[in-house]
Amino acid sequence: MPHDTAGYGLQDRGVLFADGVYEVVRYDRGRPFAMRAHVDRLRRSLDGIGLTAVDAEPFAAWSDELMRRNGLTDGKAYWQVTRGEASRDFVAPAPPDGPEPTVTLIAYPAEPIAADAPVATGPAYLVDDCRWTRCHIKSLMLLPASRAKTEAVRRGAVEAVFERAKPGTADRHITEGASTNVFVVADGVLRTHPDDGWVLGGVTRREMLNLASALGIPTDDSRPFTRGDLLAADEAFVCSTTQLTAVTSVTAWDDETPRVIGPGTPGMPGTPGP
Repeated sequence: MPHDTAGYGLQDRGVLFADGVYEVVRYDRGRPFAMRAHVDRLRRSLDGIGLTAVDAEPFAAWSDELMRRNGLTDGKAYWQVTRGEASRDFVAPAPPDGPEPTVTLIAYPAEPIAADAPVATGPAYLVDDCRWTRCHIKSLMLLPASRAKTEAVRRGAVEAVFERAKPGTADRHITEGASTNVFVVADGVLRTHPDDGWVLGGVTRREMLNLASALGIPTDDSRPFTRGDLLAADEAFVCSTTQLTAVTSVTAWDDETPRVIGPGTPGMPGTPGP
């Protein structure tokens, strides 16, 4: 339906309770990036909030059709599923008596990916990770991430990076960015937080690990790293599917005392660059 005529019911649980999940698929020259991974992650998110009445499988075909109807070869397809419209009650209606879920797909134009485009660079801003503990679910509860990223941009940073201590321990570690996964390179090893439920298992994150392995670059996603590890790293970057170049190099750390990471430029020391 036309964008201007689409809307949500006043009592849709996605509006009132952020009771829903979402995905974003990048299209480049008509081809979706890692579509299978997005469908699988949508299914995991739906299962994670008990919205099992919705089948994730048709979203790939719907997404392709949506891009075709909008005449887009380069763009982003946004998928969202909420529990639907019901009376405002903290207890969600149980199936089969519950409301029909609300399924939304929106197409957005985007610039084509340029393989020779320079890697974006900038500082990252450290914030306390005050989100809920089920970060592996790509839920609509994005207010903490939105506020963190807004503050990061206000400070001239390219991303807000979360740091938290898991319940029952005082050991703080880096988790992920507001809308990205975080990597560091230390002693020639590419490291990122494990996909253990405390971060969103990014599609681009997994592709980065796979590509690094194919290139013979050692990787480690078995254990978290700390702020100290980040500051001592040779290189750091964040990645996500929706960034224009997929990767943004983090060249400095912005907290009380800004500090440079590695050489302060993209790429490992002693190499010609990214």
